Amino acid sequence: MSVQIRQTTYLKRLIANEHGAEVVEFVGLFPLVLLTLAIAWQLAVAGYAGLLASGAAREAARAAATRENVDRAVRNASPGFDGRRQWSALAGYPCASNNPVTIEVKLQVPHLILPLLGALDAYPWTTARATARCEPPPR
Repeated sequence: MSVQIRQTTYLKRLIANEHGAEVVEFVGLFPLVLLTLAIAWQLAVAGYAGLLASGAAREAARAAATRENVDRAVRNASPGFDGRRQWSALAGYPCASNNPVTIEVKLQVPHLILPLLGALDAYPWTTARATARCEPPPR
């Protein structure tokens, strides 16, 4: 009987003692916090790539409408995406008369390199289109 009372008292004392609980909670939640930060960073990178693709498409459409070098306009508007960008003319290129020209720009979205995601060899693409009316050639 006294052994059982001693065990019960010891368990009550052990449960009441919360020394070290914060460390255990921190160690348990820290990977979750890191994963949340990685996901937030990846979303920010994807949003940035989308903004660059949109700006590059507008610059490319403007260059096509004024009969300038479209490839150079796309390269200048999307720095850091060397080898990971594509553009194509969807309509009206090269410019003729007063017709609209539509350019589509694709950029590969870089992903975070995580050990568990090594199988992700393919990068996702973000696509943007822009249309501009052809301007008459300079005189």
